[in-house]
Order: sequence, then C-alpha cells, then structure tokens
Amino acid sequence: MTFIRSRGFTLMEMVITLTMLALMAAYSAPYLTYGVQSYHETAAAVDTLTQLRLSSERLVREIREIRNSGAYDISTPVSGPNSTLSFTKSDTETVTIDTAAGALRLSYASVSGGSAFTLSNKLSSITFRYWQNDGVTAATSNSDVAFIDFELVLTHAGNSYPQRSRVALRNQP
Repeated sequence: MTFIRSRGFTLMEMVITLTMLALMAAYSAPYLTYGVQSYHETAAAVDTLTQLRLSSERLVREIREIRNSGAYDISTPVSGPNSTLSFTKSDTETVTIDTAAGALRLSYASVSGGSAFTLSNKLSSITFRYWQNDGVTAATSNSDVAFIDFELVLTHAGNSYPQRSRVALRNQP
C-alpha cells in the first residue's frame, strides 16, 4: 500500500476559510469606519479650538497696544457692546477687527491697502465691551476706558466654542 502525501489545502477548507474571513470583515468594517469618522471629527474640533486660541491671543496682543494720547484712540463707539473694533496702536498703525460672512478679520491700514487677513473662518459671534478702571462700570467715552472684554465664539458641526478675554490697556493715565 502506498501513501500519498497531500500538500496544501482542499477546496472545502479554502471555501470555509474565505467565508469566515468575509463574515469577520463584514462584522468589523462598521467599527473601523466609525473609528475613522470619529478621528476626523475630533481633528476638526481640535482645529476649531486651535483657531479659537490663536485668534484670541492675537486679538489680546493687538488690543493691548491701543495708543493713549490723553484718551485712547478707539474709533468705534465705546458706549455699548459691538462686533467691530477700530483703533490706533502706539506705533500709529490703524487696526480694524471686524466680521464678514462668518469670518473674523484683522486689517492694518498700511498693509496691502487695508485688506483684511482672516483669523478664523468659523466665527459665530464676537462682542466687544468696554469697562472703566473698577472693572465693573461700563465705559462711556474713550477717556474712561481701562479694560476691553471680548467674547469670541467659533462654531463647528453644531458645537459652539466660546472664549472670553479681558484686556487691561497699557499707558493708562
């Protein structure tokens, strides 16, 4: 009697193995796609928070440099909250912070003819408020402003990310 050594797999073993692999792939595919989708959503949220932090820090640096020549050189009315701030810095540069079509924009009068640079394109709202030296009483004119508050709100995928900052102006009388 001769023994024949078989090498490899039978057709039935291959079919069963491929069927099991197909079932495992079909079962695990949604979990993999949820993981990838979750990663992309988290990365986009982190990008929004990064824009919020960078925009807020940039606004604080710019606002801190408002020139004081007896009264602060703020062109926008300080008597109430508003969404635009225009002022002259200590180096005589005129700066405007405004909004347009969901974008937070910063423009310098001497750069590119005053064209605006976009700080964030996910803007929901921004509000500037002006306070006197005690930090509680609202300012009524440029001469009694000591602090400027701003609340910046960025939005992504239906989530709002607010940031509030209070800037103490330099060169106070």
